[in-house]
Amino acid sequence: MPVSRNPNQEYSSEYLADVEIRETATVNFQQYISANNEQSYDVVGTATLASGTVTALHIENTSTTENIFITYLRHQVIDAAGGTAFPNASNYFSLALGRTLSSGGSTVVPVNLYGGSSNVAEATVTTGAPTLSGTALEIDRWYTKAEADMNYLNKEGALILPPSQTLELSYVGDHTSGILYSQISLTMGDV
Repeated sequence: MPVSRNPNQEYSSEYLADVEIRETATVNFQQYISANNEQSYDVVGTATLASGTVTALHIENTSTTENIFITYLRHQVIDAAGGTAFPNASNYFSLALGRTLSSGGSTVVPVNLYGGSSNVAEATVTTGAPTLSGTALEIDRWYTKAEADMNYLNKEGALILPPSQTLELSYVGDHTSGILYSQISLTMGDV
């Protein structure tokens, strides 16, 4: 017996017996990669503020087979002194691509967010105001609203670093002392 599929009409028991019930769940990109591939990481860096540009984190993708997907970034200025009071147009965070590490800074290792995983991020990450060379291609800028204000940027994996590409999180300003705190959340996956 044919069953009518009019939404205003009741369905026969024969039709309902053939209906497959499906349940779906939505998870974010980073959670999916962590749970299924154990390739989600966080890395934290700091630098002492000085007038000019100070880089808290510089990351280079050292893999030959995987991209780095940037999912989330955070910047924070703590105990800034000796410069223009916040907010102002002279002090801002900068996210840029393309420069390479010349010298200085300290190496920091991204932490795998899948507890107990032996996977490591194929990346060289430097913190502590390293010296960089080349031309920075700024892709985003955001301004500090207040002292110790946490500034977030959610890229949801849309910011991609192919093998041998770099990213830097820097602060541009006129403060002569204080601490710059930065965090990058990332995943790794096939090119």
